[in-house]
Amino acid sequence: MQFIGNVEDIEKDILANLIYDKLSSLILDEKAVLYYQYPFYRGDIKSDFIEAKLLLVSPIYGLFFFEVDKNETFTEAIQDRVDTLYNEIASRMLKHSSLRSRRNQLKYELHSVIVGNYVHYSDGKEEYMVCKVDDISTLINENKLDSPIPQETLILIESCIDGTSTLNQKKERSNVRPLTKASILNEIQSHIANFDIVQKKIAEIDIDLPQRIRGLAGSGKTIVLAYKAARFHAQYPDKKILYTFYTKSLAATVKNLINRAFKNYSSSEPDWNMIKVCHGWGSSSSEGVYYNTCINNGYQPMTFAEARRYSDNAFAYICKELYMKDITKEYDLILIDEGQDFPSEFYRLCYKLCNTKRICWAYDDFQNIFDVEIQNEQNTFGFDSFGKPYIDFSTGGNSLQDQVLMKCYRTPRYSLIYAFALGLGIYNEKILQRLESNKQWESLGFKVEKGNSQTGDEMIISRPEENTPSYSNKEFTKDSINVKKYASIEKECCNIADEISRCIQEQGLLPTDICVICIDSNRIGDYFSNISIGLRQHGINPFNLLNAPYNNTTFFSEGRVTLSSVNKAKGNECGMVFICGIDSVFKNPNNVVMRDKLFTSMTRTKGWLHLSGCGDGMEAFLRELKEIEEKNYKLVFIQPDRAETKNIENVSRATDAAEHHIFEQIRKLRESGLKDEEIQKIINGLLFPTK
Repeated sequence: MQFIGNVEDIEKDILANLIYDKLSSLILDEKAVLYYQYPFYRGDIKSDFIEAKLLLVSPIYGLFFFEVDKNETFTEAIQDRVDTLYNEIASRMLKHSSLRSRRNQLKYELHSVIVGNYVHYSDGKEEYMVCKVDDISTLINENKLDSPIPQETLILIESCIDGTSTLNQKKERSNVRPLTKASILNEIQSHIANFDIVQKKIAEIDIDLPQRIRGLAGSGKTIVLAYKAARFHAQYPDKKILYTFYTKSLAATVKNLINRAFKNYSSSEPDWNMIKVCHGWGSSSSEGVYYNTCINNGYQPMTFAEARRYSDNAFAYICKELYMKDITKEYDLILIDEGQDFPSEFYRLCYKLCNTKRICWAYDDFQNIFDVEIQNEQNTFGFDSFGKPYIDFSTGGNSLQDQVLMKCYRTPRYSLIYAFALGLGIYNEKILQRLESNKQWESLGFKVEKGNSQTGDEMIISRPEENTPSYSNKEFTKDSINVKKYASIEKECCNIADEISRCIQEQGLLPTDICVICIDSNRIGDYFSNISIGLRQHGINPFNLLNAPYNNTTFFSEGRVTLSSVNKAKGNECGMVFICGIDSVFKNPNNVVMRDKLFTSMTRTKGWLHLSGCGDGMEAFLRELKEIEEKNYKLVFIQPDRAETKNIENVSRATDAAEHHIFEQIRKLRESGLKDEEIQKIINGLLFPTK
């Protein structure tokens, strides 16, 4: 039996703890779930709050919620409380035909159990089960189901209780033909959204301690954070919440998720005066943590250009400068999304803004291939004047403080395998990056079949099917990844536009189901110009994020296909992802900076991948793909030396920065009127100066 609740709290709740012990000795099936102080509901007024003491969902025994009554007689107050809970839970279940036996009758009875001291109660109260703690086992056994609840039905029941049954935001795709891409996305939308057991514990248990949520991109971290915000707001409407993130385009998504999650707890709307959803930096035209904190405390905020005069890491600099000043604590709960993208100085600023210890951050364990070490929370938040860390998970305060989500709900299994193999350079002439331990591989949802992650070890790594939803494994096989090599950039762009048109016209996809990510930053302008022309010729409007205003906070635009750089695509997902300019990665196959861009781009898909390029680098790319297939989609390699991979990373970063600078200078020379032949002579003169 899985327990969803704060263990420390129930241990202090004597009667509830006794009920828990009785149920633990009785319920043997591992699929049973026991909730503590959940679900709860908030009425129209702040004092109107009610919660279940304990709620049992068991495929063998059925559904029971327990109310504790210390009175000597059955009162109207306890009756009203039980009736309200029953009506709230039952009304959600009755919305689903598969959970009804008749129009207003549940297929699986929701038993109301009052644990009290009185032996019997007045006539007319037969719908309430009343017993003492010692009689719970007998009562449960007497109402045992004739046959177990099917797994799919059990998931639906739990999603009704959690409120995740309304989690899927469905897109309207009309006139969809069978066996098309649109029909597959519609089918996936119809699957019941439901938290797995780890997600339940994070989203539904409130702890007054710092908490980190780790996992791959697409493991549900943002949704879990949004539910934490909604739950906390419903339970403590007078307390202030901050939800912050790195990618500007996440703003609308986060507010929408919080709003939908809040409906699980209340019929009213969230009070957005008490929930601040904003970017980490901010400006006069767009709210942000840094900007708001400066204004609220009477300090003049720095612009990016001003901060760059003092440090290359402008954001870290301004956060440190502000952190050193006197600032007012403002929030009772702080939620940080995309934590891997923020410097430690931002974490320390947020910690200083928090009235409590309730600071929770989502950290992508592998947002990029340089994140090969697990974040050290002690160094991130710093130390006090006595050298004691502000946050230290090693002290064993609460097991919920550091949680790992191993299941990936976004990126299909084969796309993820390809992304890791190509990103780490597993089948390159030399391995470009390494993970430090078997535990780290396993925390990412992989299985170590051989090796111990020590230098020189022969490693075999696989991706178990169970760490990807079954519907994704069924629909998105290795054939959902399409690779094309073209003779020129013009032909590549023309064919991408043609393929997008086919996806919309023949496969029924919406323009917002599709995005194009250009991985070649030097030629991204040419790519998007050509693709835009091709799309318009098909009557399709592009949404080119290169031309979007600075304060744009959306990744999609209704009725348009998004064209994005790698950086702007972070934190977003799409049913069909086209990645162009692949050859730029493999012109120098040892450049891990470019490998990282490829990894990030590939993990944006939640369906199909179309990978294309037009240069000589495509041959090396195709060779690595073939090697992945020949190794039966496993990562087979010799663990490289740490110093060697670090040196490769340093060289790659220096090379990438130099190439970008040189390209910018060439662009300026072209704009001045020089022809490429003249520019080539200048470069040759610098490389081979005459004596």
